[in-house]
Amino acid sequence: MAEWMKSALELALERTDHVRKVIQEEGLTLTDAQREQLAELEREYSAKIAEKDVMLQTELRQLFMRYPPPEALAHAEELRQRFLDEKRKLTDEKEEKTARIRRAG
Repeated sequence: MAEWMKSALELALERTDHVRKVIQEEGLTLTDAQREQLAELEREYSAKIAEKDVMLQTELRQLFMRYPPPEALAHAEELRQRFLDEKRKLTDEKEEKTARIRRAG
């Protein structure tokens, strides 16, 4: 009975081979230029999001210095929501550009 059963490793290797064949057949491999474009895109958008985060932290510090805590908390939530909206927008832009680069191959 144990002779015909495949190990988990053998099954994983078969699946990996299958995925590799599908990728090659469908032209899903990336060129070096595409990989570089994707890496640059990742760096660019990571920097943009980090910049927005630093700006948020600065605004929050200033906010708590200017207003009493209850009022500052209300404003802080607005700032956090605005940051999340901007981050989501940047992430969507990055994903759209990533898809365009991948399709161009």
